[in-house]
Amino acid sequence: MRSLERQLIVSEKHSGELGQFKVSGVLILAVTGAILLVLALFYFRQNPQAAQAAPNDTGVAQPTTPQAEAPVQDLTQTNRQSEEAATRVLEGLKRFQGATESSMSYDEYDDMLTRLKADLNHTLPTFVRHNPSDEAFRQEIAAALRDYTAAGNWWKTRIRNGSVLNDVDRDERVQPSWKSAQTHLENAQKLLLEPGTNSDRPITNRSD
Repeated sequence: MRSLERQLIVSEKHSGELGQFKVSGVLILAVTGAILLVLALFYFRQNPQAAQAAPNDTGVAQPTTPQAEAPVQDLTQTNRQSEEAATRVLEGLKRFQGATESSMSYDEYDDMLTRLKADLNHTLPTFVRHNPSDEAFRQEIAAALRDYTAAGNWWKTRIRNGSVLNDVDRDERVQPSWKSAQTHLENAQKLLLEPGTNSDRPITNRSD
């Protein structure tokens, strides 16, 4: 009788321990699952692009997000903005160069040159590309402006000395600067029409 009671007590003890083990295992699995679910939700909340770009069941990637297309759009906008700015710069220089071929007073020349410099200071900063040919374009524009300025400075000095600009002075002192500016203007035009070419050609300046 006592032996039977001991067996029952031992059996109940083992059953209790087994039940506790099963309950513990279920709790561990539940907690682990909850942690994994929280981590998954956190990941996809922090990285929505990764979830959208992941391939679907057919193996086809989902459409790219607007953020991925932004750099391409920015590059296109930069090129368009720079081309428009370069075109305006060349148009201003061409108008000035054309004016040098007609008769004008020093005051008219100086006024036109002042307006040209103001226009360039306003427009050139919007020419934002930095390819090798673009840097050469900037150098050609700067060289043309230096030639126009040099011609104006010599003309101004001539007036201060009490002399009038005659045909000889115009041909020997002013016209060479204007012709040099015309060359730089033509070089800049070529660089704009054929980007990437002539970028290794040195910028030449006429020495006075």
